[in-house]
Amino acid sequence: MATPEKYGQGQAGYGQPQGHLEKDQGEWQTGICSCGPCSSCLLAWCLPCILLGQTSERIRDPSMQSADLLNSDCFLHGAINCFTGCGWIYALLKRGEIRERYGIKGSGCGDCCVSFWCSCCALIQQDNEVKIRQRAQPITQGYQVQPGMHVSPPAPPPVYHHPQQ
Repeated sequence: MATPEKYGQGQAGYGQPQGHLEKDQGEWQTGICSCGPCSSCLLAWCLPCILLGQTSERIRDPSMQSADLLNSDCFLHGAINCFTGCGWIYALLKRGEIRERYGIKGSGCGDCCVSFWCSCCALIQQDNEVKIRQRAQPITQGYQVQPGMHVSPPAPPPVYHHPQQ
């Protein structure tokens, strides 16, 4: 089990991963048996499709401002799991994407074993990893104006001259 220091009990509250990388860049920042926070643990056990969808959404939108937890990844994982019992395969693919995105060492074989034998723990580890990596990244760009969103400055008010009498 993870220690409170690992998850930053003093600053971010128990169960919230810290933003700095405590381990080497190419390593998972939390262990496979670090099953915190409790909300992630419950989601992974009861509704793993929602945790997988949440993690995918966090990768797409780190701020989670427009988060849709019942997204396509959630539905795909849920459907595959309900109809075939092989939702772990979809989770395996997502795990590989996360490893590739953040340059984490490992192999498809290792991902396969973890996703099959410890699927709940793997989903929690993946979610925590994305949270930690995104908090450790500096924001390099601010708001970017989209084409067609430019507003012209208002025209100066007309100047009226009163005729002199």
